[in-house]
Amino acid sequence: MRRLKFTAALLAMGMLSVTGLAYASAQFTQTSIITLTAKKAGKPTGIKAALQSADPGAVQPQGLKTLTITLPTATKFNFKSSAIAQCKASEVEIKATLGSACLTKSSIGSGTAVANGAPVIPVIPENAKAYAGHNQIIFLLTPAAAAGQILVLYGKVSATKVTTAVPVLNAGGLNVVITALNLTIKTIGSGSKAFITAGKCTAGKFTVKSSFLYQTGATLTRTSSSKCSK
Repeated sequence: MRRLKFTAALLAMGMLSVTGLAYASAQFTQTSIITLTAKKAGKPTGIKAALQSADPGAVQPQGLKTLTITLPTATKFNFKSSAIAQCKASEVEIKATLGSACLTKSSIGSGTAVANGAPVIPVIPENAKAYAGHNQIIFLLTPAAAAGQILVLYGKVSATKVTTAVPVLNAGGLNVVITALNLTIKTIGSGSKAFITAGKCTAGKFTVKSSFLYQTGATLTRTSSSKCSK
């Protein structure tokens, strides 16, 4: 069960806040910069992701429901590589142990995240970790301060796409929205044992598409790229 951790006083204040889904104003912005660390097609690669949403015209930005990342054509994930292990722990076990239930070899990346619990706590810093699962990337968010959330998300991998569902987060009537994620997935393995192999380099670029579906039903697409050669 997903849960948010706040002090009793903050929860009481949250009960007085506006509940329900946050809708975007005309000032809503969404950035998504996702790049491959490889410089050549067909080489082992890591992935760097920097995503952020903001909405000065609303109490908080609209919450994300689904994020689909489409990597360059022919990008390959090898979850059977001997260079990694698959985390087989349950969501409950991962949350209860803050990730230590996953084998060390299944750890593939780390970073930071930020959640928004406005108007009570506008900025909630989080630590982020990534683990290799069974044909999926497991994302673990844990509190980096007194207030925060413990959340496990699953990025389902299918060919060149990574699709991650995000639940509605609510604690005591307080809506919480994930507004930022900065994560680096390491380059792991080499040759046929590479965990991720970079796909096609087109016009000197690796191009990545980010497709956002929000809890409000709104959709948005962003593209980013990094230089490469064939």
